[in-house]
Amino acid sequence: MYIPKNRILTNQYTNDDKLMFKSTQEYYEGYYYKQFDGKYFTGKTPNDPPNVELVLVVDTAETFKPETLQNQIAFGDFPTIFKDLDTPGYDEGMVVDYARLQGINLDESTRLLVPNQCYVTPTADDYTLGSFTRYFCVKINQPLYLELNVETYDKLNDKDIAYLWQPYIPFKIQWTIAGSEDEVEQTNRNVVLIEERRNNRLNFSRFLKNNFLKFYI
Repeated sequence: MYIPKNRILTNQYTNDDKLMFKSTQEYYEGYYYKQFDGKYFTGKTPNDPPNVELVLVVDTAETFKPETLQNQIAFGDFPTIFKDLDTPGYDEGMVVDYARLQGINLDESTRLLVPNQCYVTPTADDYTLGSFTRYFCVKINQPLYLELNVETYDKLNDKDIAYLWQPYIPFKIQWTIAGSEDEVEQTNRNVVLIEERRNNRLNFSRFLKNNFLKFYI
């Protein structure tokens, strides 16, 4: 199908986990183009095959919850096919028609959550105990880390179907926060070095900014 050049955004490039393959949900890095209807495809232009369809990665759990139904999403997404309609909103029939054309199941959610960076703080009980557990994940194909809360860690570890868990390896470490300053620093340093060497966590200490006294009082 011929599409006028002014209806396509060509020669775009991504290397920041912005897009993934629609069919496999694997991250895509490389050239892509965007059509006027909001769809993304691999290649610099439609004449640069193979033109495999891509989709945007949902970036945070704040804008989408697992319990959100797809019909609620459809009402809020401003479907492209309705852009030219002179109407203040969409009625139920319009949403159903849009869902049918796009192959969306209105009875279940189809979007997946991805983990977000979490900034944890120890509790008073943690300081009484002298240590607490810190939770992380790392990308399978590159040393990119996120610190997590325990809820997100459990979701990834359990391979929860609401999450895009496949690209991530969740792990945890015990972090000392009380005692002699020198001993606390050395203990945490050893824990991180062991994690790096035994489990090939490249640049994990750099991610932690080599701050082995974080949370120490």
